[in-house]
Amino acid sequence: MKTRLKRYLKKLIKVLRKPEMNILPGNMAFYFVLALIPLLTIIILVASYFSISIDLVADLVKDIFPNQVSDTIIALISGKGFDTNIGIFNIVAFAVATNGTYSIITASNTLYKVEENDMLKDRIKSVLILIIIVILLFFLLLVPILGGQILSLLESIEIFDGSLMFIYDLVKWPISFLIIYFNIKLIYAISPSKQIPSNETTYGAFFTTVIWVISTVVFSYYVTYFAKYDVLYGNLSTIIMLMIWMYVLCYVFVLGMAINATKYNNSD
Repeated sequence: MKTRLKRYLKKLIKVLRKPEMNILPGNMAFYFVLALIPLLTIIILVASYFSISIDLVADLVKDIFPNQVSDTIIALISGKGFDTNIGIFNIVAFAVATNGTYSIITASNTLYKVEENDMLKDRIKSVLILIIIVILLFFLLLVPILGGQILSLLESIEIFDGSLMFIYDLVKWPISFLIIYFNIKLIYAISPSKQIPSNETTYGAFFTTVIWVISTVVFSYYVTYFAKYDVLYGNLSTIIMLMIWMYVLCYVFVLGMAINATKYNNSD
């Protein structure tokens, strides 16, 4: 057992030393940060649909992004800047962000030693994976990170009562863990251009989920207690923390993928 584990760790370290393993996390983080702009636009549009004050929502957005970015997003749904050009920008930003998920597929094929693949199918699959990841990021931003602030906002305009906060505090992390786990497991299973049994992705998905939850707790704590009090750097420090959080998520995601691939190749 000890010898087998030692052999497995050696293979894992060998995989992690591959050039694509060092490049992929930063590549993914860049494209996913780019995808956050259309994502935040959707959040604001949903808020406006429920007649929530734009000023109240803007306070939440400003906790994460600099004033210039949040003002641009607010303008999109206030009638000041929502035009064809902005719509095209959001579509282009989403399309460019698919390069990040396409790189996941390429790296997965390398790790799982896939020699033949269909580029068109992989491109279509990259769009599907990006949609899954965007929904996952949407969930992380709205529930564990900003959920408490959003509920406080809704309570202030008397949409919900105070008892909902207790329920939220009770279930947010168990629900977050399950949603992250099953979505990560799905991405790991469909990324390679060959069929991978779902049980072969369990270890990597569990590892990734645990670290993602811990990283999200840290980022959520920072946004809640420190972001508003950084006088020296202001919102710049928050966007730096956002980028670090995103990079950590991507690096751990790649590490989980390597864990799965090493186990899979080791069982051949």
